[in-house]
Amino acid sequence: MEWFDWNVYATFSAFFAPQFFAGDDTGTALLKTLAVFAVGFVARPFGGFLFGWIADRRGRKLSMALCVATAAVGSLVIGLVPTHAVIGIAAPVVLVLARLAQGLAHGGELPAAQTYLAEMAPPARRGLWSSLIYFSGTAGILVGTVLGAVLSSVLTREEMAAYGWRVPFVLGGLFGLYALVMRLRMRESDTYSREEEARTATPGRPSLWRQVL
Repeated sequence: MEWFDWNVYATFSAFFAPQFFAGDDTGTALLKTLAVFAVGFVARPFGGFLFGWIADRRGRKLSMALCVATAAVGSLVIGLVPTHAVIGIAAPVVLVLARLAQGLAHGGELPAAQTYLAEMAPPARRGLWSSLIYFSGTAGILVGTVLGAVLSSVLTREEMAAYGWRVPFVLGGLFGLYALVMRLRMRESDTYSREEEARTATPGRPSLWRQVL
C-alpha cells in the first residue's frame, strides 16, 4: 500500500493538478502538486520516529494498525476531497494535510513491519520473510502503474480529469481499511512480549533521546 500510494500520486498528478490549483497554467499547477508530493517524504522520518516509539512502548500490533489506518484515511481524503472550484483554497490545504498524514504513516510503517516480520519469522527463514517487505513494495508500484495504464486507456482525458484520477486513491483507502482489519487480528510478537515483561520488572531505562542517539 505504501508504494502504491506514492506511485498513483505521481502517475495521476497531471490529471488532478488543475483540480487543486485552479487559475495556474498547467505547468505551474503540476509543479505545485509535485511539491505537495515532496511534503510526504519530508514527513517520513518523523513518522518513523513517532511510530517506532509507539511500537516499542505499546507494541508492534498497535503501531502497524495506526499506520495503515492513517494511510488509508489519507488516501480516501485525497480521492474524495472536493476540487478548488467547489471549496476554494481549502482543496490544496486538505491535499497537503492528507499527504502529511500519509508520509507520517508510511515512515512508521516500514520499521514497524520489518521489526515484526523479523521477530515472527522462524530463525531459518528470517531473511526470506523480511525480504517480503521489498517484494510487496515493488508489487505496489507495478499495480499502480498498471492501473494508471488501464484507466488512461478506458477513459478519455476529460473523464480522467473529472473523476478517473480519484479511483486509485479510493481503492487504496479501501485496501488500507481491509489491511487494518487484518492487523487488528494479528498477535503481538513474542519478542515484544518478553521485552514488556522485562520492562515491567525493571522500570529503569535510558531516556528516549539517548535511545535515539
